[in-house]
Amino acid sequence: MKKILLAVILGTFFLSGCMKTTEKETKTIIVKTDGEERTGDELKIVAVIKIKPEAVTDILPIFQAVVQGSQEEEGCISYNLHQDVSDPTKFIMLEEWRSQAAIDFHNNTDHYKTFKAASADMVAGMEVSIMKLVY
Repeated sequence: MKKILLAVILGTFFLSGCMKTTEKETKTIIVKTDGEERTGDELKIVAVIKIKPEAVTDILPIFQAVVQGSQEEEGCISYNLHQDVSDPTKFIMLEEWRSQAAIDFHNNTDHYKTFKAASADMVAGMEVSIMKLVY
């Protein structure tokens, strides 16, 4: 009888440790990547920019200026420009920001406003996605 009672008590103890709580828990997400701590507030932007064929050469220094200025911003984690190897008119800007506030600040900087104005007549189309980390 003592063995059965002990087995029931131990079984209940171990099962209770495996059960999920039904209360909503709030946790800060921290993901370490290359030694960087992440909070879960970081956002990534993927901007696919189609440039008019005749403007590809002219837009490169404009892109360079916005990349350099953006990389120097405090809220910028990364900001890089990529060109499609099979379509030289297609560029992809991959950005990562510490928060929406950092993006808002970026959108009001002189280098970003200059980029928007200088590239307006060279851009044939643009699609921008803002994403957050899920896993």
